[in-house]
Amino acid sequence: MTALMTRERQALQSYLPELATYLDETPLLILEAKGSGAIARFSETGGTALTIPRDAGGLGASALDAVRVQRAIGSRSPALGAATTMHHLSLATLNEFARGSSAEDQALVKGLVEQRAIIASGFSEGVSGGSVFIPTMTAKKKGATYVIDGSKKPCSLSSSMNLLTASVELDNGERAIALIPADTPGVTVRPFWDSWFLAGAESDEVLLENVEIPEDLVLVMGDDDPGGEHEMTGYLWFGMLITANYLGAASSLLERLLAAEKNDYEGYVRAAADIENAMSAVENIARAVDEGERGQDISVRLLLCRIAIRDALVRASSAAIESLGGIAFIKSTDIGYLAGAIHAFAFHPPSRRSVSETLAKYHAGDEFAFV
Repeated sequence: MTALMTRERQALQSYLPELATYLDETPLLILEAKGSGAIARFSETGGTALTIPRDAGGLGASALDAVRVQRAIGSRSPALGAATTMHHLSLATLNEFARGSSAEDQALVKGLVEQRAIIASGFSEGVSGGSVFIPTMTAKKKGATYVIDGSKKPCSLSSSMNLLTASVELDNGERAIALIPADTPGVTVRPFWDSWFLAGAESDEVLLENVEIPEDLVLVMGDDDPGGEHEMTGYLWFGMLITANYLGAASSLLERLLAAEKNDYEGYVRAAADIENAMSAVENIARAVDEGERGQDISVRLLLCRIAIRDALVRASSAAIESLGGIAFIKSTDIGYLAGAIHAFAFHPPSRRSVSETLAKYHAGDEFAFV
């Protein structure tokens, strides 16, 4: 047992011991394959409740513990880490809404936790050159229901989801969050993800055609979150966890370098320095979240961390692979796979292009918002 990721392994073992054993015993490429069963095991072992407070039936992990758990998961299965980040984003956002809302909404969240429901995220359906936070789904009022049309592609957890949370635009132009049971008529899943990288995340297209849901399953942003803080908090969870996941994938290369006993200490330290420095930055944000910090400033700080970490991951993975050597790369499919999977971190929203202007203007004194 190495000292690398000691805290992360301990956190995973503490909250989800059965999942930890399963991930340690199952080969990487089996976990990463479509239909691997890893997502089902995540639910069966209680992982769906990780970030939810104990008084709502959850495991009560702090943000700091959660990012450590996610790094440990990502070191064993980056596809599972990426997919489950979308679940945590969705459930954390719902929990933020419910905390200041009605008893019925709080009961809804508690029920989802008790059922170990898997919740997919229909947020961030990007348009090239535009903002991924502007809804591409529409919801039209029809009596006591809303009729929803649109699609999300790629949508992680598409085959395993029990519920889809989606950002929608209402007829009056307002934004809202819709809660759509996966078995609702009009919800279909279509093939979309052709790459073998991260195939286990089940990131296919979820298509909604004339999907009708009760109006109490549509949370209007202007009513429930006028300042957008709850939604922003959801994206804080997303940013922290998705970053920790890919840091875990990069850490897996470090583990292989230690096991190979190559004695290329300089190469190892170059890679480890970038990864550990990046993890420290994420942990710093997580501590601030645990202390109650929310809103624009911490959201900006996290986005700037994510942008810096993208380049750090490229440097670290390159240094680790070079130190492992050409023969290791040729002989181990895992090494090439991890290298490719790590690059997917750059594709998660928001893109640098879409947020650079608003980040710079925030530092110049303007308000920050995702839309």
